[in-house]
Amino acid sequence: MVYVATGQDFPDALGAAAAAARLGGPLLLTEPTALPAEVASELRRLAPQRIVVVGGPAVVGADVADPLGAVAPVRRLFGANRYETSLAIARDAFSSSDFVLIATGRTFPDALSGTGVAALRQGPVILVDGSAQSTPAAALEVLDGFGVQSVAIAGGVGAVSGGISTQLQGRGFAVSRFGGADRYATAASLNDAFFPSGSVAQEFIATGESFPDALSGAALAGQLLSPVYVTSGPCAPAPIRASRIRLGAGATVVLGGVAVVSEAAAANLGCLATTEPTISGAALLGSSLVADTGRWTEAVTFSYQWMADGVAVSGATGPVLALTAPHVGKRISVRVTGSAPGYVSAAAVSSATASVGYPGRISVNSWDCPSWAPIKGNRNSMIYHVPSGAFYSQTKPEECFRTEADAVAAGYRRSLR
Repeated sequence: MVYVATGQDFPDALGAAAAAARLGGPLLLTEPTALPAEVASELRRLAPQRIVVVGGPAVVGADVADPLGAVAPVRRLFGANRYETSLAIARDAFSSSDFVLIATGRTFPDALSGTGVAALRQGPVILVDGSAQSTPAAALEVLDGFGVQSVAIAGGVGAVSGGISTQLQGRGFAVSRFGGADRYATAASLNDAFFPSGSVAQEFIATGESFPDALSGAALAGQLLSPVYVTSGPCAPAPIRASRIRLGAGATVVLGGVAVVSEAAAANLGCLATTEPTISGAALLGSSLVADTGRWTEAVTFSYQWMADGVAVSGATGPVLALTAPHVGKRISVRVTGSAPGYVSAAAVSSATASVGYPGRISVNSWDCPSWAPIKGNRNSMIYHVPSGAFYSQTKPEECFRTEADAVAAGYRRSLR
């Protein structure tokens, strides 16, 4: 037997994956209005005795069903919506079960991660409208008819409401909720609860961002009684990384190419927790700016690259940048890169400072003041001299000022000549 479902949406295939795992058949995906050539070729190779099409004619059209009928007898399973379709799938594949996994049908990751758990417990995956406050009567009839005793809810109350949980508990079911801050924490929570450390030969990894690659693989994972993890593309989120380390599976099956699940994520290299760095110090010539990395994952080694108007400053690779003449008029930012064993390196860029300006005064040790601070100050007499003054050229300053107002503010008085 082979299940066939649309690859354009996820709900029908999610329920079918658990059913396929139960009955030992594969799940293949199709276009809604045309059977892909590679799927037709695989069906001929499999030579199934029957084909179950999941979804009504509006979901999987006659142009798909008719070619399937040339391979094996075809039967459809569908309902008025995704939730009724999941019930139809469950009724067809299961006659009884003391366990059921309930997940929202609005998104795919929680139900996908629960496929391996449901297969391990030999129960169906039933989709509900997670925003509703009660379970439909038809779903309750299925649970009662199967003799269900325990219900696992995949996801927090934001995924499957507290009203549904309360209702099921009130009907005498032993209800356990497995959720977390996000889809990755939920996947880790489910697998941690049902798969003991060292209990499986392989784990299945799929992206948590899109569904097509994972749906068919979930059916295989269920048949092999293996856990299904969802991950981010570039790296393994913290809950997933910790759960996979705990599980210690001997092999990893990655569902999808490196464009959706990177080699780093497949290898369980973690995602560093990053914070946007900040810069302290005055954006003035002669001052220094200091980079504050903020809070990152522990045991991170940092490297720095300062930038002026977004362009890397040559040699400016430490946590402190001394502002010199080339920085004047430019906005300064810093890119901080963190690295740690077992993690993918990550970078964060600070907000830019105001344009670097000139200070009102500067200490010097020469006869000349810079062009931007031409006023000479004699520290012994606390007298300042302007370029047109009689004693300007004869004065060796200790300080130079940008304006007369800056000199006065520093306690100096103007020379009388």
